[in-house]
Amino acid sequence: MAIISQIEIQKRNKQRVNLYVDGEFYSGLQLVAVARLGLREGAEVDEATLKEAVHQSEISYAFEKCVDYLSKSMKTTKQIRDYLRKKGVVSEVEEIVVQKLKDYHYVDDQLYIQLYTEQNSLSKGQRRIKNELMQKGIYKEMAEQVEVDDQKQRQTAVELSQKYMKNKTNDFKTLQKLQRFLVYRGFDYDVVSQIIGQYRSGEDDWD
Repeated sequence: MAIISQIEIQKRNKQRVNLYVDGEFYSGLQLVAVARLGLREGAEVDEATLKEAVHQSEISYAFEKCVDYLSKSMKTTKQIRDYLRKKGVVSEVEEIVVQKLKDYHYVDDQLYIQLYTEQNSLSKGQRRIKNELMQKGIYKEMAEQVEVDDQKQRQTAVELSQKYMKNKTNDFKTLQKLQRFLVYRGFDYDVVSQIIGQYRSGEDDWD
């Protein structure tokens, strides 16, 4: 058995402590892990307890980092995993933290898909939204379930086209560029063809 000789709160982070065992520095720990395991100065402690303290501290630290990361914007499960790996978090701790985040509903890929689709359907086509979701780590099977109302898609494409064509003439080159623009935005071919066709025919009625 060893003796905890000192538990010193770190100067730069009041939520972490330096743990000294038998007069020597052992490890930096999250304060919450120390409290959870009931560690105190002068107490006897075995190696298993010390290792558990480090393990619990790593979980707590990684979880807090993720919560801070998520405070800026929603993230997918993959984005969280990538973030943890960049931080050097071991796989065992990664799994625990990811599951904990899901349990607290801080990470929810289904909700992410719903909100992302709602936010982006006003400026992008369904196809591009699906591709972007997959780039963010959403499984293809889940991304393929995304559906944007056809009428809404057409209306969005029309509005973007009107902005693009403002003060431009309906000549061949301009309409080619408009077509590429709409395809890049992810709108379906039939929607793009309909809009280009109306511009070519000089129709102004978009109802």
